[in-house]
Amino acid sequence: MPSLGQGRRMLRFLRQCLRTSPIPRARCANAANFEILQILPDPAVAGSGSICLARGDAVKLLTAMLPTALRHGAIALACLALVPRIAHAQTSTVPGRVVVLDWTATAMVMSLGINPIGVGDADLYRIWVGEPALPPDMPDVGLRDTPSLETIAALKPDLIIVSPLGAAARPSLQRIAPTREVAVHSGTGDPLGHAEAELQALGKTVGREAQAQAVTTRAETEFASLRQRLTGTAMPRLLVIQFLDKRFVRVYGPASLFGGVLQRLGLTNAWHAPTNGWGFALTGVEKLAAFTDAEILVVDPLPSEVTLAPDTDSLWGNLPAVRQGRVKRLAATWPFGDLTAAQRFARLLVDAFSGNRATDGANARF
Repeated sequence: MPSLGQGRRMLRFLRQCLRTSPIPRARCANAANFEILQILPDPAVAGSGSICLARGDAVKLLTAMLPTALRHGAIALACLALVPRIAHAQTSTVPGRVVVLDWTATAMVMSLGINPIGVGDADLYRIWVGEPALPPDMPDVGLRDTPSLETIAALKPDLIIVSPLGAAARPSLQRIAPTREVAVHSGTGDPLGHAEAELQALGKTVGREAQAQAVTTRAETEFASLRQRLTGTAMPRLLVIQFLDKRFVRVYGPASLFGGVLQRLGLTNAWHAPTNGWGFALTGVEKLAAFTDAEILVVDPLPSEVTLAPDTDSLWGNLPAVRQGRVKRLAATWPFGDLTAAQRFARLLVDAFSGNRATDGANARF
């Protein structure tokens, strides 16, 4: 093994090799930001001259164009001692202490049977997401996009899970523990399918692959069962909305999580106007008047100034669907969620049309 001084010189040299390496960009984006963990002495592991690198949530093998002298077993450099800020990446293959900033990922982790040791915006999770329920004493680690680094560090996690919302905090979080991103909404219009894929990938990360597959299988079974319950029921076209205030709503189209659930249940989404990358459109309440034959599903929580009662003095109260009693209120379900959210929404919807009206009755101040 080389001395510490030789190791440092070699580390500088290897970083320079990475910066100038002809590795394809797709495999070596921002190579200067990688940390070298060790040189693999066996070229058969990943081609000649392989380097084990860590960046964020994964350990990757990249092949650099290194001199032959650097590829022999005698120079298997333990660079780990030279990069203590990522030493945690080598301490455990299966993380047990997980902090989750994103609500969707929180539900995913809990569906795999893991209780996080800290969650972002925990109190608001209880209002907007609800299921799986957080333990009453769950530590709140601050905002999802700007968490408290001190609180997270004190919890001593061995994995931190974020969403693209928290990308700006990721460099700081990586100094505390390995950080993994979970992104269900990719803008391609299939969040339910992406939720299934992300769950499988997360299950692999946390050593719960069998549980991830079981969760997916249960979801598919439940969707089929709920669809069967609607057999023989004349179902109308549906508008799924959430109020922003008394004048504006989000309407969830086919490319949303809610839209994906409607499709799984064999139901028709009445909204086919353009939507954003999250699968919803922001529109005025008055625009809903054009849907004269649709049933409106209002997903909690409601802003404090909104009432669903018919009122001839309000835009909402004058809608045909409201006057004709074609409105159902459903308990809060995270519209940007995982399979847990999709199943919850499906159950609430089917219960509403089978006479088991479900709502948490909660009004939330935005």
